Amino acid sequence: MTARDERNATLRWGVLGATSYIAGHLMPAIAATPGCTLAAVASRPERAAAAAGLGRALGATAHRDYATLLADPAVDAVYVPLPNTEHVEWTLRALAAGKHVLVEKPMAMDEDGCARIEKAAGAASRTVMEAFMYRFHPQQRRAAEILASGEIGELRLVRASFAFRIEAGSGNIRLDPALGGGATWDVGCYAVDVPLLFFGQAPRQVSARFSSRPGLGVDSSAVATMDFGQGRSAVVDYSIDYGPRAAYELQGTRGTLTVRNAWAMGGEDGVITVLTTDGVREETIPATDHYQRQVEAFARAVRGGGPAPMSLAESRRTARVGSALVASAAAGGAAVDITGVSDTVPEGL
Repeated sequence: MTARDERNATLRWGVLGATSYIAGHLMPAIAATPGCTLAAVASRPERAAAAAGLGRALGATAHRDYATLLADPAVDAVYVPLPNTEHVEWTLRALAAGKHVLVEKPMAMDEDGCARIEKAAGAASRTVMEAFMYRFHPQQRRAAEILASGEIGELRLVRASFAFRIEAGSGNIRLDPALGGGATWDVGCYAVDVPLLFFGQAPRQVSARFSSRPGLGVDSSAVATMDFGQGRSAVVDYSIDYGPRAAYELQGTRGTLTVRNAWAMGGEDGVITVLTTDGVREETIPATDHYQRQVEAFARAVRGGGPAPMSLAESRRTARVGSALVASAAAGGAAVDITGVSDTVPEGL
């Protein structure tokens, strides 16, 4: 497609790892988004029959492998929901094939991987965005509006928690250390992103302690603290040992804002509670599919030729903070300084 074509034509998507759990959320979202269509799917060779069935059901071409899908001229954009260790490789390969890329979080498990992707995206003049679907739910925008209004005062502390249990022996790739498994690079990414989002910058220093359920071989629970300077802090916990829990709290100098269901599914309302000296009030944010809203935002960025609403600078920041948490935990919870990361605030929030 030419740049002129992309401003007006249907954005044709291909999905790698189409039989994965998370792809099962994105593919219906693509199909439901005006101006987008699911054109092609591919999976691992051992899942080829399942991918072929999906293709038939969704009206998409089923390719025999990932490389063949990337070579398909009828695909403009690729969604990459593969295991964490494969995100950088297949994002780079998709860019080399001239595709735009929406890649699941974490974009990379270190800052260098993000930098390589950013360089390749610039060289290819393609849009790349890390998939943090919760950012596109209107309850996050509403929380930001309330914070900006001054109702709870100046933000001083963010608490975020995301947890659910994954049973051992389930075959879940999040339990496989060879595939980048563990709580930090899965549920932890979301919980850690909340203070980065609302403070609009990276912390100066982080400290973390991990624990691991016997026999898992990956970190399964964590508690972390972050120092943002000027009396501003965050406390984050996440786990694949316990749950369910999915909430965050913004503590200001005059009150508290709590988002009860921070990572709501498509059919669940969002609930925001505000507590100040004036009393308590609640707002209900109607249910919406934040996966579809993410697809819509990505498609707008592709058509407009502008930056993605989740910027590559933010993805570098996220990877650097995650790496620092891992380093702190390995050092028994010792504080790790973070410098030189972008303070970009997401344009679309």
